[in-house]
Amino acid sequence: MKHNIIIIFFLTLTGLAGINVLSVNGQRAGRITEGNVSHHILISNGPQGPIQGGESAVTDMILMHDGYVYGSTKATWGAQNCHIFRTDGEKIEHLLNLSAEIAGQTAINDLCTGEGNLLYGCTSTYDQILDGEKKYDGGHLFTFDPATRKIGDLGIVAPNQGINCIAVDSIRGKIFGVTYPAGHLFSFDINTKSVRDFGEIMTPWRVKELGRVSWRGVPKVLMMDDAGTVYFSTYYHREISLTKQELMEGGSSSYSSSSGGLIYRLAAGDDQPVFTGVVVPTQKGMDSDPLYENGIASAIRARDGGFWCGTINDGFLFKFHPSSSTVINKGKAFQYWNLKSLAYGGNGKLYMLGGRDEDNSWILSYDPVAGSIDCLGWPDNTAQCSVICADSKGRILIAENLRHSFIWVYEPPQ
Repeated sequence: MKHNIIIIFFLTLTGLAGINVLSVNGQRAGRITEGNVSHHILISNGPQGPIQGGESAVTDMILMHDGYVYGSTKATWGAQNCHIFRTDGEKIEHLLNLSAEIAGQTAINDLCTGEGNLLYGCTSTYDQILDGEKKYDGGHLFTFDPATRKIGDLGIVAPNQGINCIAVDSIRGKIFGVTYPAGHLFSFDINTKSVRDFGEIMTPWRVKELGRVSWRGVPKVLMMDDAGTVYFSTYYHREISLTKQELMEGGSSSYSSSSGGLIYRLAAGDDQPVFTGVVVPTQKGMDSDPLYENGIASAIRARDGGFWCGTINDGFLFKFHPSSSTVINKGKAFQYWNLKSLAYGGNGKLYMLGGRDEDNSWILSYDPVAGSIDCLGWPDNTAQCSVICADSKGRILIAENLRHSFIWVYEPPQ
């Protein structure tokens, strides 16, 4: 009798008794049902491996001509090293400890392809260091040759600033990028090594959330068309003077107005960016909210022209047509925000990674034939992911940004 009482008490506590049976999951049940995650690969190798704990948060992945997906990492939890690795979807191969080659760099923020099979990248460091905790010399541009596994250091672009994102114009020999946190657009001439600063394109918001400082509004992605024109989203700020009547009613002399999600362009040879006249899709009233950011989180060339883009604050999928400066909103298929990464699968569908930072990550798909968006769930109910990429077999690789990170291999249904 005593044992029966103990068992009943245990079942009640764990949710296995009566109507509480579903609470045993502990979290919402949302794992992917359409298609399947066939396996996952551990990136960090433990204390003896080349990529240790705290060094495996994946920042970018890109499929190269040799059939491998190349990836970059950043240091977290106080670690000091960032790395370059590659994968065939079955195993991880460590290629380079970048921090050992370029001192003081703890994050590789972006990767782009150059001529042949050359990779270009940019670096940064922890937000608290950029906030003045320690001296930071500045983020570097670099090249990486997979054939020789050699890195080419192109130097610092802006002293004391990291580099948030880049785009490479191989035809004209230019790299474009945005500094962080200052929010300046720049170009780097690959041949002459000269830097041109186009000035501030975003006055960043310094936000302190849960004790951590970051800067919101700085462009996260640059898009480039075949003509070498660079596109990005940003905010504008203006001071509005009050009328005489408003002043008599007790108003101050002026107030600040801001609007986000504006798409600007810098054409080859232009001296400054200009507004295209179009704005990213935005939930009404959210265009000037600094907490959620109104802008573009991710972009990929659309196979039928233009760019597919994902928004930050609402998680909308939209297509941007540079030639006509038009935006077509396709909506959203999940309740959260931030479509942070896009990739085409082998079945022709566009796959999307959505979700807030440090929360469950969602996988979605868009069928360009049917014009429908589907939410497929998440790889696992604890996965916190940052980027997706298609491998040479058309599978979707989903990379985590945790202290010990995995790559989840998703097999799209045909």
